Amino acid sequence: MTTTKLTDYEQQRLKNIELNKELLASLDIASVKESLVTTPINKMREEKATADNKPKKKSRKAPSATEKKPIVIRKSSRLRGEQPLAIEIDKENNIELLIDKVKDDPRYQEIVEDGKLLTAEEYFNQEVQERAIKTDGHFKGWVNPTVMQKYGIEATAAEAWEKNGGGNWSFADPTGEGQKKRKRGSSNAKADALKMFKKNPNQYFYRHNEPGEEQWVHDWSEEEKELFLKTAREHGCGDKWGLFASYIPHRFGYQCSSFYRHEIIKNGLVFDPNFQFTSSGEPVYVGSHNNARH
Repeated sequence: MTTTKLTDYEQQRLKNIELNKELLASLDIASVKESLVTTPINKMREEKATADNKPKKKSRKAPSATEKKPIVIRKSSRLRGEQPLAIEIDKENNIELLIDKVKDDPRYQEIVEDGKLLTAEEYFNQEVQERAIKTDGHFKGWVNPTVMQKYGIEATAAEAWEKNGGGNWSFADPTGEGQKKRKRGSSNAKADALKMFKKNPNQYFYRHNEPGEEQWVHDWSEEEKELFLKTAREHGCGDKWGLFASYIPHRFGYQCSSFYRHEIIKNGLVFDPNFQFTSSGEPVYVGSHNNARH
């Protein structure tokens, strides 16, 4: 039989194959492969056997109609037929009463008791108490004399009203012209106030500056704060914010009211019985709603 002589390439190839077999044998690849296949299967069998040996949970039987507990439905005060509390909470979480009779409502008393409201004397220390301006919550002055003389405003509220048209004032007819406003809104209130410069200066200055004077909307300066406190010390404060503002250049009455509540009262610079404090120091308005706005 004729034998074919292998080429050098084929001889080297056979040697490489033998070397690879020896290498695989030394790594024991076959047994590793078998363990990889059998281990997950055995593990699954063991887990299944363990699960079968565990006691089975008894299925809960749905309660019958007679066994069902009654569902308690909480009704709001509106659904219970109760009127909601006439209070307002502003962005600073201050509570404001809209009508005085709310003070007698047990629900409001619960709020007060839960909040543990404190008077200024109870909340602030002795040093603050001695320094604070004391007020009864009322402004007792009239228009700034300089403004009065400059524009010829009458000397009293009664004279100003009667000599500039008179009429019967009401919330529905704040100008006394006998024409009730159809809808409420800040734009209408501002327009009404503009008519009242000499007739009702308190209404005018609550929403307007002295004619031709620029309104300031930036933070209050120390000089403005000192002027505010000087005016409060001389004339009192807490209501009639339009008249009060006639002493504070560039500020509307409602700006003075806001500054009073969130800066002056909160820091104990003025003690006003219409305000009490939560334990965290937030002022809560507890006085008459009408006084708070005018």
